Amino acid sequence: LQQLVQQMISKQGNAYGQANDMWKFLASGNFTVDAQTKAQAQADIAEDGYWGVNQTSDRLLDFAVALSGGDEENMKKMVSAVEKGFKEATKSWGKDLPSISNDTYSATMKKFDQWFSDNGYSTKTSDILGNN
Repeated sequence: LQQLVQQMISKQGNAYGQANDMWKFLASGNFTVDAQTKAQAQADIAEDGYWGVNQTSDRLLDFAVALSGGDEENMKKMVSAVEKGFKEATKSWGKDLPSISNDTYSATMKKFDQWFSDNGYSTKTSDILGNN
């Protein structure tokens, strides 16, 4: 899950760069882009776009639930794996992640908290991660 998170957030960051920092991204020489590509990137990172906060955090939680089998102790491990994945994505990015990625992290942790609550557990992500 940690590696999946890192890859997913890195891709999200690339989509963000295409949509919101086109000149800097183009200056890197990694690709060329036309207006249609830019428009698609903007749609992809929109609130409910494929790489937007809602869908990306939903996929992260869905993967975690699937990998954990819905077991509380395994879900706690998934919370830690997601946090590590975001940290690794930050290292790969080479600087602070774009705000969309930070928003995705927050949304994912809220969804973990909601999952624990919905399943009758008092577990909080802040307790797992030591962020009291």
